[in-house]
Amino acid sequence: MKKIFLILFLLLSIQQISKSQNDIQFSNYMFSEITYNPAMAGNSPTLDAALIARQQWTGFDKAPQTQLLSVHSYVDKMSGGVGLSIINDKLGFENSINVKLMYAYQLRLTDKGDKKLSFGLGFGMINKSLKGSELIYDDMTDENGVYTDQSKAKPDFDFGVAYNSNNFCAGISTTHIEQSLKASTVLNVPRHYYLYAKYKIKASEKINIIPSVKVRSSMFITQFDATALMYYANKFWVGASYRMQDAIVGLIGVDITKNFRVGYSYDYNSGAVKSYSGGSHEIVLLGSFDVSKKITPGKSPRFFN
Repeated sequence: MKKIFLILFLLLSIQQISKSQNDIQFSNYMFSEITYNPAMAGNSPTLDAALIARQQWTGFDKAPQTQLLSVHSYVDKMSGGVGLSIINDKLGFENSINVKLMYAYQLRLTDKGDKKLSFGLGFGMINKSLKGSELIYDDMTDENGVYTDQSKAKPDFDFGVAYNSNNFCAGISTTHIEQSLKASTVLNVPRHYYLYAKYKIKASEKINIIPSVKVRSSMFITQFDATALMYYANKFWVGASYRMQDAIVGLIGVDITKNFRVGYSYDYNSGAVKSYSGGSHEIVLLGSFDVSKKITPGKSPRFFN
């Protein structure tokens, strides 16, 4: 039954080519902000790296899998942050690799530099491929079918604006600027829009609570995430998230050394795949390094610690 459901899902995706493409999805989106807003590059006083691996809808053959590597830091001589992200995303017979560089110009709003407005640009390449030769249709003569392996590489651009302070962060951005929804295909991801914010609430000397929200839209579909994380003694975190009409998520994490953190999240599906999937798993490894005590004009760490 699971295999039948997956085949139906993939066939529907191919038949609705112009409306099926979507950006990657992470439950740990609060740790991978530069992937959807380049203005967040170099937003903390350290060199930050993230490695995320997501296995979605366990139990399905060829279920979605996504891996992300990102690194970013503030560079004093450039008056802003620079970053790099590499994303590998696989869904059934479809695969995407996106490599992107980011630059974010930071405008100090106070003398202390604890409040900043950033403008970011991401630029790189995206390669989409589809194993059309492995697709099977009820009607193998359907003129809308894809019957050969296809691959396409093209330039890819993002733009974003972000506000950062010690206790509050908000941003708005767009990815795949050059690609409209009307012209999107299975090899062309349409333009996406993002709006997000997070705020630190100091509950006690050792406890910080950080609620966050993210809205993602490609016009034909809009997704809303609401999350609350509780940090204890800056050593570990636990939290929950709700993704509208899709999943309820549990998140945990801990500092394993001075420079590294590890986290895990589990998605309990509440949407159409609930009866067929064992949920989704995600592991995140975070690194933070003091490369120089003078590299930033002010402190506004993304963990709000």
